[in-house]
Amino acid sequence: MSSERKYTTIPVLVKVKQDLDKIRGGKEWSKFLVELVEENRKLRRRLAARSLQKRFNTVESYISDSYRTLRKNLKLKSSEKEAL
Repeated sequence: MSSERKYTTIPVLVKVKQDLDKIRGGKEWSKFLVELVEENRKLRRRLAARSLQKRFNTVESYISDSYRTLRKNLKLKSSEKEAL
């Protein structure tokens, strides 16, 4: 197995390269792009976790409301039986 590093070029618009160049500062391109990809992955995971949490909170709220309604209805039925 060869220990030499192989490089490639990626054609991008000049404006895109200029923007990336400003962001990367003095970092080497490979390191910068690896960090950029990793940061993107972390952000996507965080957003997915928030989305799941939001759905869970919605379901949890629905269950809680249903439970309260059930308790209220049972209490009303119990009161009706006592009135008879």
